[in-house]
Amino acid sequence: MYGTEDGPVLVFAHGFGTDQGMWGKVLPRFADRYRVVLLDHVGSGGSDQSAYDSATYSTLDAYVDDLMELCGELDLQDVTLIGHSVGP
Repeated sequence: MYGTEDGPVLVFAHGFGTDQGMWGKVLPRFADRYRVVLLDHVGSGGSDQSAYDSATYSTLDAYVDDLMELCGELDLQDVTLIGHSVGP
């Protein structure tokens, strides 16, 4: 996580064929006012590549499930999701 500890929460979800690094140029514009969460979807960037299963991730439902799990584990509420391309 980046940014403030108590500000509104922004979760940045990248699209297919990229990773969380794509947000590098815009991140500084948000980090001073928001609590920012960046992630790599399963199978992308620094994620656990062995966790990717083409049958599971053949629809966007699995990506949505991952986002919901992330929010639950980090106890995030009132989240604004910023997605790129087909970032869920």
